[in-house]
Amino acid sequence: MKYEVDYKILALFGIIFLSIILLPLILNRISRTSHGSFFEKYYLADRKVNGIVLAITLMSTYGSASTFLGGPGVAYKLGYGWVLLAVIQVVTGYFVLLVLAKKFKKAAKEINAITISDYLKNRYKSKTVAYLSTLAMIVFLIAAMSAQWVGGAKLLSAFMGINYKTGIVLISVIIIFCVVFGGLKNILITDMIQGLIMIFSTIILLYFIISYGDGIENITNNLLTINEKILTPFGADGSLTPSYVSSFWVLVGIGVIGIPQIAINSMLYKNKRSLKQSIIIGTIVIFIVMFGVHLIGVMARGVFPDIKDYDSVIPIITLKVLPWYLAAIVLAAPMAAIITTVNAQFLLISSALIKDILFNTKWVKEKVVGKKIPIFVYTINILVIILIMFISLRPPSLIVNVNLFAFGGLEATFLWPILLGLYWKDAEKFGAISSMLVGLSSYIILKNIYVIKAIEPVVISLTLSLIAFIIVSKIKKEK
Repeated sequence: MKYEVDYKILALFGIIFLSIILLPLILNRISRTSHGSFFEKYYLADRKVNGIVLAITLMSTYGSASTFLGGPGVAYKLGYGWVLLAVIQVVTGYFVLLVLAKKFKKAAKEINAITISDYLKNRYKSKTVAYLSTLAMIVFLIAAMSAQWVGGAKLLSAFMGINYKTGIVLISVIIIFCVVFGGLKNILITDMIQGLIMIFSTIILLYFIISYGDGIENITNNLLTINEKILTPFGADGSLTPSYVSSFWVLVGIGVIGIPQIAINSMLYKNKRSLKQSIIIGTIVIFIVMFGVHLIGVMARGVFPDIKDYDSVIPIITLKVLPWYLAAIVLAAPMAAIITTVNAQFLLISSALIKDILFNTKWVKEKVVGKKIPIFVYTINILVIILIMFISLRPPSLIVNVNLFAFGGLEATFLWPILLGLYWKDAEKFGAISSMLVGLSSYIILKNIYVIKAIEPVVISLTLSLIAFIIVSKIKKEK
């Protein structure tokens, strides 16, 4: 859907994002106090991230195009049942940091692991485990990043009055400056700013949509008139059955421990105090954003019942209910969610491709040394962005579907090798390999070939991969 371009909104939006792009670059140029290797600085920010920054970064990394565009769109369509389903994501930061942080950071620090594949390779003493994890990471993260590109391009093309392909190019340019040259330190500053924008925008838009609709009671009466099932936990079409919702909670709750771009955050905290801060603050800010944006989607249905483009619910109501100066800030929120998610995903693809594959080849090790390393890394990064830009030129029908598919694939591959590798002394390489192969293959089959809709297929895949891991590890140990 196209909107009449408001150049005041456009100008303020441009200033906001120019500041977000330039500020981290300037701060990084001023502060050059680190003495670690290029890879440790670029990919892990020297493992010295304080609690508040880590908490907001975790939230902004987890929030994505599907959070601010796809998620509210589905809530608009299905009602309060989708809000209930989405709220389980509140425990994400708690689970990831509480379950992984102490053991994961200690294990990673002992072997100087920079990437998830580094950790898995050393834990299981297996190059096969490392290569499988790297391949899965690259494939699924490119799919997930493509969804973010699509969301950003749709947003820009909608309120800037430009075509979709121009939006894709603009998104690519923004990401090059936000991600490619600064590494994780750059990203943490960017994520912090954008995370605060996301929190503010969620609160302000929820307040204005309720005020515009003359209060919650009036909006609720409107929803009852449209379809009383919108107010039930089962969704407007009855599709949110208890079995589906319970299995979906595995995908967006417990299973998130196995998503590499989330898990990697548990290697970054500075000290125990920072860890406690990030668990508490992370839980609060994830609740504000996840509950708020999905509730906005339902409220919007009671105020504007004729929206057809579900992915555009947030930008449509923003331009209708907010004054121009607030609209610019709130429209920056979905873009912020997109950029911060891409930041984390891109850095993982970059580390997997460069650190785990290219720097394991003899030619690169010998030829790319010293000052050539940053130039080599930046060049590969730009090529990856160009590749994703071309992949994104043909958008999918619903962003949220692509994002959830990538989530499930990563969880089916990584959850048990990471978790059992930390907590089960008998976990060994053939168990990990079989778990990854069974989880990944079963998920792709159940999601695309023998499609199961009654429950989220990732639950079956995780169950099968756990069984495979335990059985094979036990057999190998006995032998």
